[in-house]
Amino acid sequence: MSEKILFTDLDGTLLNSAKKVSPGMQLLLSKMVLAGNRLVLTSGRALPSVLKVAKNAGLLFPDTVIIAANGNEVYDCDTKTFLMRKSVPIEIAEDIISMAQEESLYLHSYSDTCVVAPKDGVEVKHYCSRTGMEYQVSDDLLKTIGHAPCKLLAIDMENHGRLEAFRSRIQEKYGDKISAIFSNPIYLEIFDKTAGKGNAVRFVCEHFQIPLSNSVAAGDAENDISMLQASGTAVAMANATPEVKACADFITQQDNDHDGLSEAILQLFEM
Repeated sequence: MSEKILFTDLDGTLLNSAKKVSPGMQLLLSKMVLAGNRLVLTSGRALPSVLKVAKNAGLLFPDTVIIAANGNEVYDCDTKTFLMRKSVPIEIAEDIISMAQEESLYLHSYSDTCVVAPKDGVEVKHYCSRTGMEYQVSDDLLKTIGHAPCKLLAIDMENHGRLEAFRSRIQEKYGDKISAIFSNPIYLEIFDKTAGKGNAVRFVCEHFQIPLSNSVAAGDAENDISMLQASGTAVAMANATPEVKACADFITQQDNDHDGLSEAILQLFEM
């Protein structure tokens, strides 16, 4: 049997609304890996959050890698080292942070261990309650982080239009260098143009010498589209956006609260 590899998004795909992996899904993924296939958790979340999900769900198999921060980071869980790591250039990050401040728009970033937020408000509390991350407040995000950030995240919990306008402003100024895409209607993800989940999928397949034709990617939101387009088989969840479904070879009948991903695994992987 030729080895196949599953790249799965977390929120809205593998995780249910309680932000958990169901016991049935954990069992099926374990069976898939034991049959000689690979699992790569592929998330917009920062690495500490993805690692926490993997550990709590029993999904840290031998020789596992994780794609975090929307493809900016590829992490080897065995050696605890980054195989690939990209970031927003400091001078661009500084400008985008200033742009957010001008518009009184909440925008945070990440140190190696936690969220670094500009204020202790509803946005960071909402985000951390759903990702299991800790946070610290700083009036100088980049000084606190100490290096170029892996990504920036703008949040507006009430007015999606403000995020759309902010995205347009970023694209107009830095569209050749920076991607600004939504992972859900209230989160605008801002990261290096050469990163993204699709490029990370290509990197990991090359690392493991697995043909892209043997890759399966599953997701539900705009930030998943690049990996669906890069993979051999694209899976959209029943709860995915219309734009994601338009990229899919396979659309699940059930949503993420009913283990819809299991439909694709059972059909596309030999076990």
